Amino acid sequence: MTLPTSARFVVVGAGVHGLSTAAHLAEAGADVVVLDKGRVGGGASGISGGIVRNFYLSPAINEIVRQSVEIFELDPELFGFRQVGYVAAVPEAQAADLERIAQQHAAIGYPSRLSRGPDAAAAHMRGLFPDWRAQGITAVLHEQRSGWADAATTVAALAGIARSAGVRIHEGVEVTGFDLHGDTVEHVETTSGAIACEAVVLAPGPWIRDLWALLGLPAELSIGGGSTAPAFHYWQVREGDYAHAGAALDPRAPVVHLDADVPLAPAGEPLLPVPWGIYFRPGIGGGIACGGLPVALDGDCALDPYGPSHPSEGATDPSFDEAMHEALRFALGRFDAPGAWTSSSFSAPTCFTPDSYPVVDYVRGNAYAVLDSNHGFKMLALGKLAAADLLGERAPELEPFSLSRFEQSALHPVSASPYPWT
Repeated sequence: MTLPTSARFVVVGAGVHGLSTAAHLAEAGADVVVLDKGRVGGGASGISGGIVRNFYLSPAINEIVRQSVEIFELDPELFGFRQVGYVAAVPEAQAADLERIAQQHAAIGYPSRLSRGPDAAAAHMRGLFPDWRAQGITAVLHEQRSGWADAATTVAALAGIARSAGVRIHEGVEVTGFDLHGDTVEHVETTSGAIACEAVVLAPGPWIRDLWALLGLPAELSIGGGSTAPAFHYWQVREGDYAHAGAALDPRAPVVHLDADVPLAPAGEPLLPVPWGIYFRPGIGGGIACGGLPVALDGDCALDPYGPSHPSEGATDPSFDEAMHEALRFALGRFDAPGAWTSSSFSAPTCFTPDSYPVVDYVRGNAYAVLDSNHGFKMLALGKLAAADLLGERAPELEPFSLSRFEQSALHPVSASPYPWT
């Protein structure tokens, strides 16, 4: 397909948010071109665990997730959405956070059930998993409408919707620069030629670092009070698919997020620093999808080839797999059963803003960014809201995700979780 010489909107990135934004723009009658230097779903969207949860201390995020779930509920089969629920089980240090989140859920009509105290928490978890045995858990929050989506199915659905609406998707086309006149991008320069546009929409996932520089935007952002912070920082996520020869999860089981402050040390030496956390859910092929805490990366970390494809940075080490095996045993007695583990894990760099929450806003005159800060599928509604904003109807739900919030010190709240994105 020959790259056109112009389009009203040029969207950079064919992941969840680029495709969703493009589809909504095209459905409103706009001429839209999507560019991706790889392929549709070739970045973070394609390897995502697809978790759809509302386990957030930020009320603004709670509302975005609620709207995102409504989109998944329109056609769960099309999007590969399993509405099996999501359960957060945490120690006392995080219990107040869960109480607050439960109140926020109630305020927006998002059904969840809080179980408080060790006995109530254990009883709720044993109602879901009779062999539940995690120690030190004093609060559980069960979200009934949450769940998980199969990444490949969701991305394929969004690409199909976009194409049906008239979006032209060009794969294997890399953005190499921007023809700037003042504060306006007049052309997007690519490996297949230049394309004129009314506006450019940046939804490139972790590659925003490089496009940000091409736009001449600052590497450091002002944070109110005279301080600064890097515009982006990176974490290496580590996840995998696991199977045990003697035990499994029910495919209808909910997603479980487990944080613990009890050492995971079956042989005396801790396998993970305390506090630690994992998530697990049924795998697509019958195993267990499981992930652990991320590892901080340098801001100039390698991004290509991405994720599991990287020859050195795309793999975890055996100690990570061992820790996941033991963490699953810590949670569920069934994994004491005789039998060997089969493990297939990977790592990938993920990109975050200074407060680890999305930015959905203009970053130059006609350059708009949809940066999900690795919150992924649960932020699906951002595409609909961003498209409305680009068409002149700023949604109030996007105000907390403006770029100016950093200079104004209007940052999102920080939870007590060991994870950097809750």
